[in-house]
Amino acid sequence: MTAMLIKVKLFSVLRDRVDNYDPALGIELKMAAQAQVGDVIRHLKIASEQFPVVSCNGRILKAGDPLTDGSILHIFQPVGGG
Repeated sequence: MTAMLIKVKLFSVLRDRVDNYDPALGIELKMAAQAQVGDVIRHLKIASEQFPVVSCNGRILKAGDPLTDGSILHIFQPVGGG
C-alpha cells in the first residue's frame, strides 16, 4: 500500500487545534493511498459533529470524497448565525 502527501491549510479557530501549526506553511500529512476527506478530518481530530467546510481547487468537498497525492485542502470552521 502506497501513501500520498496532502497539504492542509487551516483557518480561524481550527489553527489552534494543531500544535505548532504555522499558518504560512500549513501542515503536510502522509495519508493512505485511498484516503478521503473524512480521514484527514479524523486525523486532525476535528469533531465530526461540526464538520468543517473543506475545499480543494475551488470545489467544496464532502467527507467521502477521495483525495489525490499532492492535494491542498483548505479547511474552515463552519459559520452560522441569524
